[in-house]
Amino acid sequence: MGDAEVDFWTPTIEAFRPLQLDGPELTPKLLKRPPFRFIADIVTAINARFAAYDHIFTPDQLDVTKIDSKEKKIEYLTTLVKYVGSLLGGKIDVNVKRIVSGSEPEKTNVFLQRLALAVGYAQQDKARKAQAPAPATPEPSDPITTPKVSTPATGSPSRSEMPRRASNSVGNSLKKEALMREATEFFSKVNDYGHLKLDQEQSVKEVGQSIVDMYNELKQDTDTSEPSSLPLDALEVAIKRQLDVVQQVSVLQDENDTLLEKLEVLLSS
Repeated sequence: MGDAEVDFWTPTIEAFRPLQLDGPELTPKLLKRPPFRFIADIVTAINARFAAYDHIFTPDQLDVTKIDSKEKKIEYLTTLVKYVGSLLGGKIDVNVKRIVSGSEPEKTNVFLQRLALAVGYAQQDKARKAQAPAPATPEPSDPITTPKVSTPATGSPSRSEMPRRASNSVGNSLKKEALMREATEFFSKVNDYGHLKLDQEQSVKEVGQSIVDMYNELKQDTDTSEPSSLPLDALEVAIKRQLDVVQQVSVLQDENDTLLEKLEVLLSS
């Protein structure tokens, strides 16, 4: 003889008997492997008679015909199982995915028994939440008024402006004096280079060209070129001096550019 079948559905039928639901009919055939639609119809019948679980679902979830995918079924059952467990003060040992697949009918029946048992608690929880006062909206505080400050008449500067303007004027004067001293020192430095021929117009290009000419003269063969009027040693010294002149002119040019920039900044301020 085979093992006797364990009756796990009768306790479920007995748990729902006091509720006297209009449907669906709880038969052993359906409870041996409860399909999702059967479970959802039970919840709908409970809500129709007691309005116990309708507040935990979205409008689409309350319409069983719209729960048409496995993901939606799992979401629906997850919400229901967690809520019933919270009402009874403990987690219900059931896997919602296995409820959908029908692979754990014994645990599914235990869950249905908890569902019937928690109807009264669900009604109380719903009523308590409905009576809970809404959070008070803070009243706007009185606007902060800024005291009016009298403004001087148009065209007459305030006292706070007058010292600032005077200070700016004094500062500009000091900058001009310092810049004039710097320009005078620069001019004196330029005058010290007498060999630069400041009284004549002479560019760096002209100075450089004279060096090139002297260098080319040194390279030329003595048979094909006229000998220099200067001895070779003296010519080398002259070339070296010319190179020093070019370097000095470059330094002076940089100082001149810096001085001009300072003048432009001062004039534009």
